[in-house]
Amino acid sequence: MFNDIKKPKRDFIFLDESGDPGNFTDYYITGLIHVTDLSLKKLNIHLGALRYFGGVRNELKSTSLNQLQKEHLLDVLKISMHDGNFVKASAVFVNKKNYKGNYLEDNELYKKDPIKFRHFVLRRLLEFHFSKEKAQSREIELVVDRFHSDESKEQQLRNYLRDIRITTLPEFIHIIQADSRYVEMLQIADWISGSVKEKFFVHKERNFNDLFSYIKVDEIVK
Repeated sequence: MFNDIKKPKRDFIFLDESGDPGNFTDYYITGLIHVTDLSLKKLNIHLGALRYFGGVRNELKSTSLNQLQKEHLLDVLKISMHDGNFVKASAVFVNKKNYKGNYLEDNELYKKDPIKFRHFVLRRLLEFHFSKEKAQSREIELVVDRFHSDESKEQQLRNYLRDIRITTLPEFIHIIQADSRYVEMLQIADWISGSVKEKFFVHKERNFNDLFSYIKVDEIVK
């Protein structure tokens, strides 16, 4: 008997940040959404319905949505996950008052370096995520919101994430930067990191219902 269940051919991970990797904010957060080529198609259908019936005309970013629209977006995430589709979300945050690691401030071993700090936190997010979730295919593509306008810094990020001496991450077939204005899934990643900002730094008193049963979160302190 033939098995006609389709298997994913590629994983896509979309990643965005909230806060500043220097000293302008008290926090730094990175969030991601992990989908496959199959679940991405179905998720886009739900997002299209959200835009049409929910009257969403702006980007699906945390700062662009009102509370009701954010709740509807959570419903889309729930529906997509409960339909048996592979849709996973993770985030890590740094409370700079608690952070004892490298690159945020000068120490005996490392100089302050916002770029290296940003790359370090991004790597820690991916390591945290893959400690909980597995890739669904042999091809994994990482799409990062456009952090760097300098090609050499973009290549530095690629080299860092592929350095087997410092990471146990899976191999990425592509590591690219894109503009969230035309990549809707990067807007979802922004919403994830923005939700973490609200919960841990802005509106600690607010009831987020079951949002954080769908988003796995970890604090980085060193």
